[in-house]
Amino acid sequence: MLRNIHIRFLPVFFLLLAGLSGMGQKPAVRFSSPVHFPIYLSSNFGEIRPDHFHSGIDIKTNGRTGEKIYAIADGFISRIKVAVSGFGKAVYVTHPNGYTSVYCHLSRFTDDVTAYVMQKQYRQKSYTVDFSLPAGLFRVNKGQLIGFSGNTGNSFGPHLHFEIRETRKEAPVNPLLFSFPVKDTIAPRIYRLFLYPENPLTLINNRHGRYIARTRLARARRYVIPDTLVHVTGPFSLGLEAQDYMNGSHNRCGIYSFRMLLDNQDFFYYTMDEFTYDETRYINSYIDYREKVKNNRNVIRTVILPNNRLDIYRKVEDKGIVSLSDDGIHRVDFIISDIHGNTSRLHFYVVKTERPVTLKSTPPPAGYLSRMYWDRDNYYSFDGFRLFIPRLALYDTLDFNMQIKPALPRSFSPVYVIQDPYTPLQKRYTVWITPDYFPPGYGDKLLLAEVSNPSHTRPYGGEWTGKTVKGDLLKFGRYTLLIDTVSPTVSPVFNPSLKDFGKLRFIRFIIRDNLAGIASYNGYIDGKWVLFEYEPKRNLITYRFDKLRLRLQRKHHLRLEVTDKRNNLTVYETDFFR
Repeated sequence: MLRNIHIRFLPVFFLLLAGLSGMGQKPAVRFSSPVHFPIYLSSNFGEIRPDHFHSGIDIKTNGRTGEKIYAIADGFISRIKVAVSGFGKAVYVTHPNGYTSVYCHLSRFTDDVTAYVMQKQYRQKSYTVDFSLPAGLFRVNKGQLIGFSGNTGNSFGPHLHFEIRETRKEAPVNPLLFSFPVKDTIAPRIYRLFLYPENPLTLINNRHGRYIARTRLARARRYVIPDTLVHVTGPFSLGLEAQDYMNGSHNRCGIYSFRMLLDNQDFFYYTMDEFTYDETRYINSYIDYREKVKNNRNVIRTVILPNNRLDIYRKVEDKGIVSLSDDGIHRVDFIISDIHGNTSRLHFYVVKTERPVTLKSTPPPAGYLSRMYWDRDNYYSFDGFRLFIPRLALYDTLDFNMQIKPALPRSFSPVYVIQDPYTPLQKRYTVWITPDYFPPGYGDKLLLAEVSNPSHTRPYGGEWTGKTVKGDLLKFGRYTLLIDTVSPTVSPVFNPSLKDFGKLRFIRFIIRDNLAGIASYNGYIDGKWVLFEYEPKRNLITYRFDKLRLRLQRKHHLRLEVTDKRNNLTVYETDFFR
């Protein structure tokens, strides 16, 4: 829902001061640092990520794993999660002040927690676990060691992903509101201004389509564009490419406070204080999604699309669309601030003008196959293809198009070009594709795949219904059917002729699949399940010899089963002595 704070007729200077007063802290709550070294960040809260906002801060660990991580306040460990993706190994600590702190991508837990987690893993016969704990089991004090930093899960370099959440709502809160010692004297940087026509008749500087202007730093923290005065003929919205930076880091971070003023009055304003996980995918309606996908630029837009349900906005006038009612010159100001009050500004002027008589009244209309409405269920079918887009999957009403291209040399259906990759979705839509042919009895080996180019495909799975492959997709794009009948490969990372494992602390295998992807892996020693840890980034599984569960000084038999997502199975077996 949009929250309106009505600030009227204040000069720009005082609006800026009002926006900065009290910025960046919650004085009633104090936490200690989760690390005992200076905090430098590689990512901040609310940073734009693919399909989500970054829900915490990423603390650099000097490129090393194994740094000690400490509880920021008294409390108890309330949840532990071990995953091969996402947060990897994570500890959740609930505090009596209404907050929960979360410590992610850990390399390992403390010894007592590790032993407890292993009991759960062996009981469930699964490396991945996610469970809650009673309040009295693992109590922690402020500053107590709770784990060691790492690179597990979807982490592409050693660091600590650290979150603070409101316990009751499970809502991530900006950790930098709690006065952690982070040095930041660098103001955000503004790179490009965007103006978007919001009506087919709108021209911007006598042109159809969006207007893009590179900015220039005119003086300290003040930016300008080449066209000081921009001419418009109808309603338009705005966007800004901006990034924040912090001391001791070259990483680009997200914007905390984003403010746009029209004639010295607040028109659009948000702060990145908190959000909910239910909201996070609405990031795709908050940014210029096309610009993100096509050019990897983070452009924040003022327009509020019909199916944008973010609750970060403090003030939005007219759904973020500017409609000038007179031919006077109007001032536009952007005031972009980080959580520590460092601020950059951009200003320019707009004026409403008449359309040149030499231009056609409207741009040529774009053809489309079907109109898809954001607030209704939508259906489309063509020979061998069906599609269903549910209500609230789109952010706005869509003029839907698709094309059918010839099959690839190794595909079993045409390539269906569904809309384009620049149209975002909030939730999944469903397709049914009928294969042209396939070997009898191999229907359940068919799978949907995204085609980025003729030589590169990405598997998306799907379900064989007996006549079609049904799949739920989160992206528009180019899709076809492939078939996977090849089993995964399993390669030992040790001499396979070695039979005496007495000097080994662990054994490792590289497991890979050529298409569908790894679905499951299970190791057994002497017929009993044993715990292998999986690192998908390295295609690596590791078993550490467990003296509590493995009888020593005898001959053993190892059986490793690896299955892909089309039930192709590989079994590796060997005898060893330990």
